[in-house]
Amino acid sequence: MNKPCILLTCAIVILSTGPALSAIKFKRFPHCPEGLVTQKTCECRAGTSKRFHYCHAGDHCDTSTGKCQKQHAGD
Repeated sequence: MNKPCILLTCAIVILSTGPALSAIKFKRFPHCPEGLVTQKTCECRAGTSKRFHYCHAGDHCDTSTGKCQKQHAGD
């Protein structure tokens, strides 16, 4: 008799936490413009695709590839 009650309780707990877990989202940053990044952190995106890299102030964002590159001293 105890085993079915325990299983039922576990099932209710698991089913009730599903919506709460789906509400957890990753932190998103604003999109970077093409060229030199002046924001602290932003997402360098390749066009409208989901491919992106995080850029930081002083990096160079290439929006055609979605990649960030460090600026070199001579650039």
